[in-house]
Amino acid sequence: MDKEIFVIGNGKSLKDFDFNFLKDKDWVGICLAFRHWDECLDFYPTYYVCVDNVVCKHHIGKIKDMIINKKCKSFLLCASIIQHWNKITEHKNVFFIQQLKMIKTNPFRNLIDYCSGTSAVCFAYMLNYKKINMLGMDADYVEFIPECVQQSDGSLKIIKTPKTNPNYYYDTYQRKGDLYNPPNTERVHKQSWFDLRNILILFNILRQEEIKLIHYNYKDTLNEYFEKVPLDQLK
Repeated sequence: MDKEIFVIGNGKSLKDFDFNFLKDKDWVGICLAFRHWDECLDFYPTYYVCVDNVVCKHHIGKIKDMIINKKCKSFLLCASIIQHWNKITEHKNVFFIQQLKMIKTNPFRNLIDYCSGTSAVCFAYMLNYKKINMLGMDADYVEFIPECVQQSDGSLKIIKTPKTNPNYYYDTYQRKGDLYNPPNTERVHKQSWFDLRNILILFNILRQEEIKLIHYNYKDTLNEYFEKVPLDQLK
């Protein structure tokens, strides 16, 4: 059986998903989902990815805890975090997307626009899994929810914890005081998924093998890039 991995986004499509399905599997978790893992699960993902420089800086305490206490096997982060914790470079299981993009033979080299979701899938590809199962990548963000305000630097701040968040399966995924970059769905996220689709095709040809990517979802937002399989068909 091909070695497979599950790359888990945080979209609303996973609202009723049973995360215990992942307990004995290799999987990637991203960004602020650690709140759900801490509060509702008794296990962490195999790999953690967050390449949003604002989120990395704002949640450095939690990221530092995950790394020091080895809650995940390895981590993919934004290199800007080094400015706030220079000893992070002593941890050999931490990778930085800016460094990976400098390696000519690495698929990240061609991922021009990137987000944590596409970076997580690309990371799984880099780790040589033969089958990548993608869940919760909805790419249909409400750009500005009522509970956020824009900061002078262009970032967004949550001023009130949403009771219901239209963007995430976990309603308290974002909380009062959180800082984050605007989603920029059309300009960044969808362009990044387009780039990733092409990269996977190219590298499959170069490697002369077929790494399968299955997009489990019921939403149509990424249909032009990936063939959709209903989430209830996941086994």
